[in-house]
Amino acid sequence: EAGAQLHKQWKWNVNATFSRNKIKNFTEYVINYDDENGGYQVTNHGNSTIAFSPNVVVGSQLVFTPAKNLELALLSKYVGKQYLDNTSNEARRLDAYFTNDLRLVYRIKPKWLNEITISALANNVLNELYESNGYTYSYVYGGQTTTENFYYPQAGRNFLVSLGLKF
Repeated sequence: EAGAQLHKQWKWNVNATFSRNKIKNFTEYVINYDDENGGYQVTNHGNSTIAFSPNVVVGSQLVFTPAKNLELALLSKYVGKQYLDNTSNEARRLDAYFTNDLRLVYRIKPKWLNEITISALANNVLNELYESNGYTYSYVYGGQTTTENFYYPQAGRNFLVSLGLKF
């Protein structure tokens, strides 16, 4: 995590996480519908990556303060690829994604209230198509192993306006 005052009106904050999240010896059990006794197809994957654990996450805030009570910011976020399960199987993964948001904050300090904050947020301004979550399901049927992946697509460009009151 780092921050720098680039100029009187410009500030840049960044954070990054780099990690390797592993399971030393992962064994996968896939239900076998062909087995009348309800058995499983068992696969040992050895050293594998923990599901939903990207190796890289980076965030950035570039903040511009053109006036005393006004703040504009570009918020960027990169999330590396991640797996839907603990198999480290490339066919069962979420792709890396990079999003950008714009934030505007205006603060007023009237005599009758501690503070009024008006905020506007434009999320995913470049309309990035991505999914940040999902699940996978595998099974054996008719002598074949089938794996189905399901994804939760995230919103395209969207907006939020808020009003905050401090008493």
